[in-house]
Amino acid sequence: MVYDELSKRISYPLVSIPKAVSEEVMPAGITRVGLLGTVFTMEQDFMKKDLISEGAQVFVPNEKERELIGKRIFEELEIGVVKESTLDELVTIINRMKESDGIEGIILGCTELPLILNSGNCPVRCFDAVDIHLKKLVSLAMM
Repeated sequence: MVYDELSKRISYPLVSIPKAVSEEVMPAGITRVGLLGTVFTMEQDFMKKDLISEGAQVFVPNEKERELIGKRIFEELEIGVVKESTLDELVTIINRMKESDGIEGIILGCTELPLILNSGNCPVRCFDAVDIHLKKLVSLAMM
């Protein structure tokens, strides 16, 4: 969220999570992507703007779904509770977005979501923002 302002104030390179995600999603040929995360993440533009500037369309769940996801993150996943019923709810939301919005992939834009969603149980291609960020940091460190 504060990447642009912070990068102006310091002399060493920073890695933008949204930019790193965009650099992974776009070469995969994904042009219609969903975004899951906290309500704040889904409703603000900071995770969307790099993808949009590269020509992707970014979709978020509807208001009721966003509230449900936020509740599951804060009341379950943050405290290590992983329920099959919650996985079913998330998969239902992703399938709805796949059918109504035509999403081809989903961004897990919250550190807790990979506890329950992954490439093995997600109905579309799954992009873990934390994993992408870490891979980018490691690749830069190895240069």
